Amino acid sequence: MALQSKPTILLLGTCDTKLAELLFMKSTLESQNTTVLLMDLGWNPTSNPEISITQQTILHSIPDSDPKSKITNLSSLDREAYINTITAPAIQTVTDLFKESFIHGILGIGGSCGTALSTSIMRDAFPIGFPKLMVSTMASGDVTPYIGETDIGMIYSVVDIAGQNRVLDMILGNAVGAITGMARTYMERQRLHSSEPQTQSLTRIGITMFGVTTPGVTAAQEHLKKVFGEKCEIFIFHATGSGGRTMERLIKEGQIDAVLDLTTTEIADEVVGGVLSAGENRLQAATERNLPRIVSVGACDMVNFGPAETMPSAFSDPGAKRLIYHHNPTVTIIRTTKEECVQIGKLIARNLIGKCGGNDGVGCRTKVFLPVGGISLRDAPGQEFWDPAADEALFSTLEEELAGSHIEIIRDQHNVNDPEFAIRVVDMLCDLIKASK
Repeated sequence: MALQSKPTILLLGTCDTKLAELLFMKSTLESQNTTVLLMDLGWNPTSNPEISITQQTILHSIPDSDPKSKITNLSSLDREAYINTITAPAIQTVTDLFKESFIHGILGIGGSCGTALSTSIMRDAFPIGFPKLMVSTMASGDVTPYIGETDIGMIYSVVDIAGQNRVLDMILGNAVGAITGMARTYMERQRLHSSEPQTQSLTRIGITMFGVTTPGVTAAQEHLKKVFGEKCEIFIFHATGSGGRTMERLIKEGQIDAVLDLTTTEIADEVVGGVLSAGENRLQAATERNLPRIVSVGACDMVNFGPAETMPSAFSDPGAKRLIYHHNPTVTIIRTTKEECVQIGKLIARNLIGKCGGNDGVGCRTKVFLPVGGISLRDAPGQEFWDPAADEALFSTLEEELAGSHIEIIRDQHNVNDPEFAIRVVDMLCDLIKASK
């Protein structure tokens, strides 16, 4: 398809409750030399010639095999059923639109319901890097459920989106300016990409890092640059839950070619109940795509909590006899026990086995490196978390659980932060990358 001369913005909202505000935004967007597609996510059907994608258009995209395809009137449903009914077909409608046309930005407005609907579409229909902006009454609180691991921008509406006034008009006008600028930049990037001669693409490598694995990751990054020169692009992910989820998403989107997963501490938080879990499926995206990958157990010696007073009593009570380290006023960490390390090892192993399982293991591109000299800065001889017995429980569990999976497990005598360990794992990853081409 030929590139367009002006950007196209997809505008989302519930037209049964926010039509005046949406039409104001549509008019303002069009005055900025953009094309606007207005999509109605409302509970009640709304008839207006300015609406490009109606509620009925969305419902018609539900497959005939789905029982929900028989629903023709969302207003007859309760709120929960309405949201559950419209979300999936709306995502599919927008996904198809994105694939078939040049859309350059998406802008939504709403309260709690409209925000949930619009951000679901933003998260699931578009890749990271695509311009996404949400004006919401919910944006001054915890926006994690709306943003997830994506790059959605959110603007607090300040006043409720329930009738135009000078404050709201200023906020909506600012949103129009922001999405217009982002969309123009995105469109220009697409234009440049299409006109550039096709050259050998960079090898895109994801690396996971935590404060206590930073020296090792830094050494690995430097060695990768020596090996690849300008032919690699490195993405560092802070293993704080959202970092791991973001890497998993980019892997699924095909935006990462290889992984140096040195820091799998989010698995420890998932198993023990810390606050930095990336979910029970951490590691699975690279397993499913069978990417060249080195996995280690960096920072699995610790589980993270907030301020000390927020820790569950099961860990903070003196009778629990847990080794606690107060990292700073807002971060408290505990040392994982032998029993917890066994469970951590089992979850890591479970999520690594996929195409590397079975009987033949042909094409397995995962190797596991176990740093016997310690798995973090704090888990080293003379440091507070140094516990070879707990580490051995983790190592031996991984070896037992991965036996027969065709995943090679290598013990290395260095600490995870030792430059020699970094060089060794990078060289092995480079061998896997070369063999995969």
